Amino acid sequence: MNQDQPCSLEQRLGGYTVIMPNQRHESQPWDTLAQAYASSRQVSADQLIEWPAQLRMCGDFQAKRILDVGCGTGDKARYFAEHGAASVVAIDPSAGFAPNWIGHAACSNLSFAMGGFENLAELPEVAPGRFDLIVSFQALMYAARLDESVKTLSNLLAPGGELVISVPHPFRFAILRNEIEGWGHGCAYQKTAPYRYPSPWKQDVLLEHAMPRVSDYANAIAAAGLRIAAVDEPAVTEEFRAIAPEKAAWMDRYVGILILRAHLDG
Repeated sequence: MNQDQPCSLEQRLGGYTVIMPNQRHESQPWDTLAQAYASSRQVSADQLIEWPAQLRMCGDFQAKRILDVGCGTGDKARYFAEHGAASVVAIDPSAGFAPNWIGHAACSNLSFAMGGFENLAELPEVAPGRFDLIVSFQALMYAARLDESVKTLSNLLAPGGELVISVPHPFRFAILRNEIEGWGHGCAYQKTAPYRYPSPWKQDVLLEHAMPRVSDYANAIAAAGLRIAAVDEPAVTEEFRAIAPEKAAWMDRYVGILILRAHLDG
C-alpha cells in the first residue's frame, strides 16, 4: 500500500471487514471492533501485564497535565484523572468507544475528543507545550507517518515533559508473518510495509497497519528531539500464568509489547 495516498477507511474483502489506516483518521473503523475489544479487557494481558508496566513507566504523574492519544475505552485516562493528575485529555478516532466515554462523565478533570495522529495538532483540546505527560498505548503503529506523528507529540510536550508509548512488540509480527507467510523470522522483521492480519478480538475483521521495527520507533523518537530514558519488554508473570494460562501461552508465543519512555529536555 502506498502510504502517500489515502485509502478507504473500510473495505470488504472475501467476507472480511478490513480496517485500514487513513491519512486523516487512521483508525476510525475501530468502530467495528470497539466493543469487542472493550469486553475482552476483564481478564487480559493488558490488565495483568501491560497496564501495570505502562503505569510504572509513567512514574509520578501527580498534578501533571496528561494527554492520552488512542485512548480507546478511556479507562486508563480515567485512572490518571482519579489518581492525582491535574487534567487529562483523551483522544481517539473511533466513535465506537463513545458509549464507554459517557460512563466517565462524572470525572470533572477528564475530557474526550475524537481525533487521531494526523489531525492531532488541529484539535482545540490540545496546544503546543501544554502537556507534562503524553501517553499512547497500542496506537502508534496506526500512524500514517511515524516520524511526523512522534514529532507532533513532542511539540505538545512542555519543557521537561515525557512521552510514554507502548506498541505491540515488533517481534510479534515477525513471528505472526512467519506463521502466515512462511517468511523467515529475520526477513519478516525487516519488512516494514503495512500488513493485513486477523484481529485477535474478532477473527472475521482484518487489521492493517505499518510494521515498524524497534529501530524505527527509536529513530523517530530521536528525530523528534526526545531522549529515550527507559525501555521495557514486560514478561508473563506466574500470577498471570495461573489466572489465564491460554493468554500466557499466547504471550509466550508472540512476545507481548514494547514500552518506551522519552524525555524532552528543557
